Amino acid sequence: MKKSTILKQACYAARPALLLAGVLVAANTLFAQTTLLQLGFNEGTGTTISSQVNGLVGTLGDPIDPANEPTIVADSPSGKSGDTAAKMNGTGFLVVDDSVNPILDIRTNQFTMEAWVKVDPADTYEWHGIMAYGGAYKLGLHNDELIFTLFGVVDIFSGMTLTYDEWHHVAIVWNPGVGVTFFLDGGNEVFVAETRGMRALQNNILGIGSEGLATPILATLDRARIHNEALTLDQLDSVADTPKAIRASTLVAYNFNETALPFKNAASTDRPAISYNTYQENLNKGMFSSDTPSGQAGDFSLKFGRGQHAIIPDPSSLVGFDQENSSFTLETWVKYQSADQPGTRSVLFWNNAPGGALSFSVTQNRHVFLTALGIVDQDSNAIIPDDGGWHHIAVVHEFGVAFRFYVDGSLADTVPYTQGVIFTRTDTNMQLGSEPGGGLQFVGSMDRFRVTKGVLTPDQMDWWPVPGVQPGAPSLTIESTVKISWPTVPSGYNLQQSTDLNEPRVWTAVTNTPLTGEGSFFVVLPTTGQKTFYRLYKP
Repeated sequence: MKKSTILKQACYAARPALLLAGVLVAANTLFAQTTLLQLGFNEGTGTTISSQVNGLVGTLGDPIDPANEPTIVADSPSGKSGDTAAKMNGTGFLVVDDSVNPILDIRTNQFTMEAWVKVDPADTYEWHGIMAYGGAYKLGLHNDELIFTLFGVVDIFSGMTLTYDEWHHVAIVWNPGVGVTFFLDGGNEVFVAETRGMRALQNNILGIGSEGLATPILATLDRARIHNEALTLDQLDSVADTPKAIRASTLVAYNFNETALPFKNAASTDRPAISYNTYQENLNKGMFSSDTPSGQAGDFSLKFGRGQHAIIPDPSSLVGFDQENSSFTLETWVKYQSADQPGTRSVLFWNNAPGGALSFSVTQNRHVFLTALGIVDQDSNAIIPDDGGWHHIAVVHEFGVAFRFYVDGSLADTVPYTQGVIFTRTDTNMQLGSEPGGGLQFVGSMDRFRVTKGVLTPDQMDWWPVPGVQPGAPSLTIESTVKISWPTVPSGYNLQQSTDLNEPRVWTAVTNTPLTGEGSFFVVLPTTGQKTFYRLYKP
């Protein structure tokens, strides 16, 4: 009978979680149970996420500031109708990704860079980038002087200056091991000797209106071109109202005559120029995934790679706790693998706000971790199983009493705590996937994130794989054989067995193909002389 009882309990712990796992909570802590933020990530596409309560809407990656977007303007060197140019605004500029089959790694070749530029009188930068590639070479300005830069090696000065608020044609011809020839407004040819070569590429990004991925120029640009040959003066595109044709050696040419971004490369290779805002957003945004705890069609999670996050503005502090009783519950589903994490701790949620400053994270050894910002970093003995699967984790703060840490609906650790949280912080943005600035990055997937004001008990948490659908306890019968059965709904569970529940637990798959009958799966196994535990696991 004892063996049967142990097996039955182990079998029910199959997600793994125990029916009676939980604690008795004082009744006076339950009065203020209010959901403040609930993210299901079921948008599935796009760049925003929406809370099911309080109307909060977040952005995958960094929100775009329209003030920093390049704009299309009618002001151009030719002045002709329909001829437009690209105006760089604020800290914005254009980015061309040349990572796949790069064409601009021409460091050891003779080449030509040329563009039309009209510097805004409001520009106060000392160093300007007109075009720059790979952290290796740049056509630009130092104050108002035309320069060519070998990044990390030398800035080569021309001695030629530009007047602001007027169109100028600028060009350089680079001859490796010899030097650089500067051209201004179709003449003013100056040669400067330079025998040093370029350093290795740092990336494969072409910045237009910047030094690459930083240091913009406040200016209007037109007809920006790079040619894989040394052009002569008469071959340059330096006649304002008569653009030169694209040459066979032309690698990129941007005429900026589109009605909207991105700008097309007029040369043969497809290399669209997008705004830096869009580039950064694409780089930093988490991605929707159909891999979820429920496994149901139409259900999505949010997957974070390195450098990716989501930002949720909350200027009215709708996610805020009671200052007299700052009890709260944080919970989410995570798919977490220690080897993928770039640091010692991975932040799932950060909110340094007037409504209560806190951070919810996981350590590299899979411990659930809670930070009351400015007060305490609290580790726990609640450990996410190292099986690469989905698991539900939660932290409950019972004001004046303790933190309670849960994994898959089971209480895993209790830490006495009486200090509450700080209500004097001023941030208005919450963040998922890292700290602001990208620190303590989380790499993995997250689903069904919820913040509740007040204390939730395990039966009130969202730890069933299919929301609101309890899988039910598998039944176990021992006679001359062992029969294990479990419901067919919800589906997707695998039967596993172990002979030792000590850490680290090792579970192996039961390879017998389940039979089906009366709405249940079941397997029949021979009895053994060794105590055996069984669980249902949803990968």
